[in-house]
Amino acid sequence: MSASPAETPTPTSPPWRDALKVYLEPATLRMLALGFSAGLPLLLVLGTLSFRLREAGIDRTTIGYLSWVGLAYGFKWVWAPLVDRLPLPPLTTLLGRRRGWLLLAQCMVIAGLAGMAVNDPRHGLTPLVWCALLVAFGSATQDIALDAFRIESAEARKQAALAAAYQTGYRLAMIWAGAGVLWVAAWAEVAPAAAATGAAAYQNGAWKTAYLVMAASMAIGVVTVLLSPEPVPVDRSKQAAASLLVREQVLSTGISLWGALLTVAVLPALGILVEFSLSDARLTLIGLAQVLAVLLLFGLGLRGLARLGWRVPVPPFLASLVAWFIQAFYQPFADFFRRYMWQAVLILALIAIYRISDVVMGIMANPFYVDMGFTKSEVASVSKIYGVVMTVAGTFIGGVLSTRLGVMRVLMLGAVLSAASNLLFAWLATRGHDLTALIAVVSADNLAGGIASAAFIAYLSSLTNISYSATQYALFSSLMLLLPKFLAGYSGAFVDAYGYSSFFVGTALLGAPVLLLVALASRLTATTSPQGRQ
Repeated sequence: MSASPAETPTPTSPPWRDALKVYLEPATLRMLALGFSAGLPLLLVLGTLSFRLREAGIDRTTIGYLSWVGLAYGFKWVWAPLVDRLPLPPLTTLLGRRRGWLLLAQCMVIAGLAGMAVNDPRHGLTPLVWCALLVAFGSATQDIALDAFRIESAEARKQAALAAAYQTGYRLAMIWAGAGVLWVAAWAEVAPAAAATGAAAYQNGAWKTAYLVMAASMAIGVVTVLLSPEPVPVDRSKQAAASLLVREQVLSTGISLWGALLTVAVLPALGILVEFSLSDARLTLIGLAQVLAVLLLFGLGLRGLARLGWRVPVPPFLASLVAWFIQAFYQPFADFFRRYMWQAVLILALIAIYRISDVVMGIMANPFYVDMGFTKSEVASVSKIYGVVMTVAGTFIGGVLSTRLGVMRVLMLGAVLSAASNLLFAWLATRGHDLTALIAVVSADNLAGGIASAAFIAYLSSLTNISYSATQYALFSSLMLLLPKFLAGYSGAFVDAYGYSSFFVGTALLGAPVLLLVALASRLTATTSPQGRQ
């Protein structure tokens, strides 16, 4: 839907006092605690794990490939419809749908972290990787349920504040999972050798204690879930009526042939992709291009069949399952493309690369600290003190500015700052073991990340239709990580070949296309009337 600028009323900016007052509301404070629960697992299977593995003597190339554990976050849209609509009989009855899924996901994270604690990477990486996958899967599931919980907890005008509170908790948890775990591991070391570095300084018992403390820290999220009210759900009677209507339509008219082929192809395609990735960890960009070409040809073939209008009957015993699939999987995605049409491509492209500079760089940050000679205590102290202050400041500034000035302006500011902060790491690589320089770089990086994240989450939330909040937001947040996580797998090999300085400059340049896409999306926002908050 389009409207000329002259026809679009200019919204009145709320007073600064009202913009700040929303941060004291119960829903905002709950999101602070739940944001902590969401942010805790991420670094423990990525950044902090890379520090642990590098200290244990694992080479950088292997560490880079192991970062593909994070691709679980990139595929969470696959099971998001289940989280959005499938009840968990005992938990849903006791807690409600959103809180039931949150509690289950948190228990998975706790179990995975405990498993990572007791496994020594020097004796084999396989058990540790499986536990990390459990943490990633549980964390991704928690994100799906939590995003829906947040979007359904307040009206659209308060989403920026909730996003800022969520990001504050999220970033505080990342500081705890990045700096706190290093501090705990350093504290738990037995008679550490002052001059020891790298593999000679590795003590698995210290890391065991640290990861068990992280598992216990998930109690903050568990308690918050148990004490929080369930958000007012979408009218389930309307959903039931809609399901019955879809089932009757399926029985009377069948389903389109192209839709049936797409449904049949989804699961085998995912299985082939997973098997291919596991059998060849060094998946090249040429191989990825071939996969995308096949998918493009398949999509064009389906489009041709759609124009023919051929349909196939559905047996009565499958009608309910097919109707559920249409509502859970097809309608959320179709709704987004129906609302934005061709402009959806621009939006999805922006989502796909907005955080690419930070994500690709982040995998090698901790191995970089180890190789520069920084100790666990030094990295933990800098991140814990300066990182926390600048992170909180960044998310607060990002949330307030988004409410006052508009999300798109702050989105552009965050994109510029995120790319520029990576250049500071390139400068740090020339300084060696310089603690003052580390403080400056970490402070600037956390400030930029906080501003960018608060605006970006508010932007993603504005795109969703509340009827499909979990599925659509999972699609957006998954797409946000898919390409960056894939490229990050090659970060270790790049550093081995070209060095840290070139790597950090390269990650900054990756952010250049983001500026153009934000500018184009800003014009789109000004001329498109989004109806995502239906």
